[in-house]
Amino acid sequence: MLLLLIVASIPVIGIAGANAILGYESERASGLRTVTLLGEVAAERHGAALSGMRELLQGVATSDVLVDAASPQCQRRLATLLGIHRNRYSNIWLLDGEGRMMCSGVPTDMARGNQEYVDLAQRAARAPVTEGAPPFVINRFKTGTLTNRPILTGAVPIIRNGRVEMIVAAGLLLDVFIRKESQSMAVTPDHVWLMDRQNTPLPLTGAEESDLPAAPLMTQLLALQANQALEGFSRGGGHFAYAISDLEQGLRLVVGLPTTEIRDNARSLLLRRALELAVFLLACLIVIVVGADIAIARPLRLLASRVRGWRPGLPFPGLPSRGEPEEVRALEQAFNDAAIAIAAREEQLNGALRQRDLLMAEIHHRVKNNLQIVASLLNLQAGRLRDPAARAEFSTARDRVQALATLHRHLYTNRTFEAIALRPFLEELSKQLFNALGEIPDRRIRLVVEAEDMEIVTDQAVSMALLVTEAVTNSIKHAFPDTRTGTITIAVRHDGVMTPEGEDEEFEAVILLVHDDGLGLGPHEEEQGIGMRLIQGFAQHLGGEIERQATPGAGTELRVRFPLRRREGDLSGRAMGNHQA
Repeated sequence: MLLLLIVASIPVIGIAGANAILGYESERASGLRTVTLLGEVAAERHGAALSGMRELLQGVATSDVLVDAASPQCQRRLATLLGIHRNRYSNIWLLDGEGRMMCSGVPTDMARGNQEYVDLAQRAARAPVTEGAPPFVINRFKTGTLTNRPILTGAVPIIRNGRVEMIVAAGLLLDVFIRKESQSMAVTPDHVWLMDRQNTPLPLTGAEESDLPAAPLMTQLLALQANQALEGFSRGGGHFAYAISDLEQGLRLVVGLPTTEIRDNARSLLLRRALELAVFLLACLIVIVVGADIAIARPLRLLASRVRGWRPGLPFPGLPSRGEPEEVRALEQAFNDAAIAIAAREEQLNGALRQRDLLMAEIHHRVKNNLQIVASLLNLQAGRLRDPAARAEFSTARDRVQALATLHRHLYTNRTFEAIALRPFLEELSKQLFNALGEIPDRRIRLVVEAEDMEIVTDQAVSMALLVTEAVTNSIKHAFPDTRTGTITIAVRHDGVMTPEGEDEEFEAVILLVHDDGLGLGPHEEEQGIGMRLIQGFAQHLGGEIERQATPGAGTELRVRFPLRRREGDLSGRAMGNHQA
């Protein structure tokens, strides 16, 4: 009985202790949650200034305001625009494609060279165009030559006839960020820094340099994704929580929050919870000593004995009432009802599964028939064409459709509907391609299929079928002209394990190899053709990258290594091992 009491107390101690620890951790983590929220709010607040500069420059770049940059009107227009935003921008100017000053909103020496303008022009010209708008680039912090105040330079290229003709740029006064932060000090911390792409910090509040994260913590912070936070020591040794947010192209916002008081409150909370736990356990032990055997132990032992004697498919054995609590009797009846319902539901599911198999077989069969009809129509249409190039395109489309029809035939033949045996599929597909191109395997061109015993899921089988179709078709058409003989080899073999990019789980790795010993191609020949682009796309869908080795006169080899996906419901080797253990 004493052992039972001790065992019964363990869950109570565990739950209460876990709650106390979770409360302590939650209180400590409140600093991270708070600083993350403050970082998001600050990012929204300061991101508006950058968005305003981007919209202003893009609006100027896409309008006809600066048609003639050499005219006096250009300077007047820029000066007028600058006057509207005098408290926001130090200057707005226009550069040519090489970074030379053409027009400025503030009078300046046009002939004076500036390497920064050249660098800015080169970055703007290289920036990609997104969503139809001209690209927007920003530079690092600097001190303005006209205002002698810290500024952040942004630029947008003016693209005409497919090339960068001019670049419109503006200097955003960093005082804008400081003013915004000072206006919001009532609801935000006083530890906010703006960092450019060279990680140069600019304090937006009265924060000291000693409040910045220590060097190791700063390295970890810069490696975080946007809107994430870390807790650690500042350069001055204080406890801080820091959050980092991306604003624009390497421009980031760092928000710090002192956590010394938060940590002290968390320790106080933990001590209070520990005291509450001790009192609670004492009360529980008193209750357990009085009523454990009468109200819990004996009825549960009887119920456990009946549960152990129950077998699936049989009704739960009930016994005459011997003073068990009503709750135990209700649990007994619920278990009996659940056993009956489980058996009935299992029979329904088995029937539904059989019906699903019939429907899936019929669907794949009809899809195969429809694809064969499409292939026949393409073949008939190709026979009516006189242009050899157009006839070849129709034949290529027919082969691709026929490859998919073959896949669906294997699916309903295999009856699993989720995976097919790889070797017979590749053998039938390759022979079908030979016949479609007027060749007989092993006569003029020898066909070799070397595939280990394995299954491939439907999604990957589609990509592999189309990739093999493209590769074999190209080899038959181009590698063996006239009466030249040779061999086409299709090989699939296991190659250890691999972890696909962006995933944590390991998969069995497979290598697909399509090789011919025909004429071969140069290392760059036909790399931009639609066939090669399709092969690259199919390889990426498989989860790998295509490797191509082509030597004139020595043949061509296409090689892709990809993870072999499992059918839904299959256990990995590791998971199966854990299950067996």
